[in-house]
Amino acid sequence: MPFILALLFSLSSNLDNFVIGFSYGVQNKRIALVPNMIIALITALVTYLSMVLGQWLTHLISHQESSDIGSIVFIGLGLWSIGNSFSNNKKTRHDDTKELGIKAAIGLGILLSINNIGVGILGSVSRLNINLITILTFVTSILLTYLGNHLGNNVIGKWLGKYNDLVSGLLLVILGLLSFFYAL
Repeated sequence: MPFILALLFSLSSNLDNFVIGFSYGVQNKRIALVPNMIIALITALVTYLSMVLGQWLTHLISHQESSDIGSIVFIGLGLWSIGNSFSNNKKTRHDDTKELGIKAAIGLGILLSINNIGVGILGSVSRLNINLITILTFVTSILLTYLGNHLGNNVIGKWLGKYNDLVSGLLLVILGLLSFFYAL
């Protein structure tokens, strides 16, 4: 039972990785293994640190506050992407796939880990196994980012064509709103 709880906990804290991966895939941006592992490493590290320091952090930043910050950042990125789609409305999807670089992966890893601060604190208060949560967070981050990126780039992304920035922006706004109203 502890494994199932830890797995559900890790999946719920990394669902935004799927949306981000999908969003990048729709934009024809590939997230290769190394950048994906960097994102997962940062996410797992932040989750681990927030769990270890969970008792001390509870009086500095609440789960709701960290969730709200992450939501606002996602909504902002989504609105920027939507605005970009209208300013570049003649842009079409090209066959040349762009790859996410190391700097962008670090930034994305930090962004995706903001929500995990509150989740990690909650996990430490709930007395979940810190090592198991960290390992599962790393693994689910990689898998969900890859799956979202693959689906966005290879399946659905081909159908969306010139609307890729608009769709990815809408997904980010929806992610931000859902995470704002339905924080774990």
